[in-house]
Amino acid sequence: MKLFVNDTPVNFSSVHQPSSVQYDYVVNALAASMAETKLKGDVLVNYANHAYIKTALEYFSKKKVKNLDSITFAVADLEETVELVKGQFKIVKAGGGIVRKGDKVLLIHRLGKWDLPKGKLEKKESPVEGAVREVEEECGVQVTALDEICQTWHTYSRNKKKYLKRTYWFAMDCLDDSQMKPQIEEDIKEVRWMDTPAVHQALYESYFSIRYVFRQYYRKLERHSL
Repeated sequence: MKLFVNDTPVNFSSVHQPSSVQYDYVVNALAASMAETKLKGDVLVNYANHAYIKTALEYFSKKKVKNLDSITFAVADLEETVELVKGQFKIVKAGGGIVRKGDKVLLIHRLGKWDLPKGKLEKKESPVEGAVREVEEECGVQVTALDEICQTWHTYSRNKKKYLKRTYWFAMDCLDDSQMKPQIEEDIKEVRWMDTPAVHQALYESYFSIRYVFRQYYRKLERHSL
């Protein structure tokens, strides 16, 4: 489960599985409260219980922590913890994609950030069907879906209700971009083809979640699995 809370990457791991990841700060949740945890760089919280995690998620949802790159909660019961986290929210499913044409991919500019086209699935719609529909509606292009890249989860609130959006991301090929234009009613200001250097530059003005999707995309390209 790759979770983003207020665009902060939140990870879950097992205390029983040693990690090769290097962290800037390691905290023992049994000895320090959430308020005492130094939130800077990549943080690992060992032995985090459910109450600790719930407090942390509520904190992150209300405040963007400027210098925090990611936080990982190492727990004794990984599967149970993930299910309890999901249980705090109403789950919404969405689909989106990275569309390619030759050596370029398609990005949209929305709400001051470079982003990828995506949106909620309709009733009885499969993730790939919804992803294709959303991409075509938001960008005015025709596409065909290839393999799934990854899935992301992110939280948001609306009308005092808490939601957890599960987004399925697919690689796509462009079939026709002769009618390409941004869907203005979805606050999209621009749709642009970008080569790899331009994408890397645009990601400085994007979200952690979108950077993660692109990392997974490029890794799969390197392994020739897309």
